[in-house]
Order: sequence, then structure tokens, then C-alpha cells
Amino acid sequence: MKPIPALLAALLPALAAAQPPVDVRFADLARFSDFRNNEFRDERESAVLAEELRRHLEAKAPARLPAGTRLAVTITDVDMAGEFLPVPRSANRPLRIVKEAYPPRVDLEFRLARADGRVEREGRRELRDLGFLSRTRLNEREALAHEKALLDDWLKREFPAAR
Repeated sequence: MKPIPALLAALLPALAAAQPPVDVRFADLARFSDFRNNEFRDERESAVLAEELRRHLEAKAPARLPAGTRLAVTITDVDMAGEFLPVPRSANRPLRIVKEAYPPRVDLEFRLARADGRVEREGRRELRDLGFLSRTRLNEREALAHEKALLDDWLKREFPAAR
């Protein structure tokens, strides 16, 4: 009897549709250039920054994806724009100096798959923006403004046709 494979084949599209269209994960944050725990950042702060990037991709990517597809992204490293300088312990935050010499960098792996599981596109990308300060003014109060802009540019290049 083969009713189970037929049932699975019938349910697969429904199960795929029930999953969110974007799944964002992070490699080991302890190994990230700027999210790892150090004198500037603790584990909680690293998790907050990672969550902010995850929410950003989950909000922006679906509009760029072909209908019926699912995007899985694993961010493997983030080097935030600028450099963190040590400040006296009395200061509650390190000083971040943002200059052209310290561009943002995001390394990621991705896989775009159809509902039936077939892979449409996959790969690794090393995202850089050497001219990041020449852009239109971003919300400079936002800690990850340059990194989010880098991800937005990647989405536009990688998935040019909006739904």
C-alpha cells in the first residue's frame, strides 16, 4: 500500500506554506567579529543585536522572494561599521568611531527553496560596502543601520524581482 507517500505529497505544500517564508539563524556568536563577548559587549547584548538583524531580514525579505519559496539564511559573521574604542569604566557604553576605513561587513550563507524542497538558489556571500558613508543619511541612532542597509542591498541584488 502506498497511501502514506500520497498523503505526504498532498500535505507537503500545506506544511511549507505554514512555515514563515524566511528563516534566519546565526553561526556561533562567540566567534563573530563584533557580536562576540568582550570588554565592550556581553552575551545578552550580542543576542539583542543578532535578534535585531533577524527581525530585519524576516520583515524585508518576503517581499523580494518569488511566491511559494522559502529563504533560509545563516549569518556567519558581522563586523559592524566603525571601531569600538575603550572608554573609562564609568561610561556605560564604549565609544564607536565610524569612518570610511571601517566599513560594515556581513558574511552569510543562504538557500532559496520551493515548497517541494527543490533548491532554486544557494550560496555564500561576503557583503561589504566601502562607500557606506556616502549614502543618504541613515538613522544614526540605530546601532545596526549600516549593517541593515548592507542586507537590504543584498536582497535587492540577489532577488531583484519583487512579488
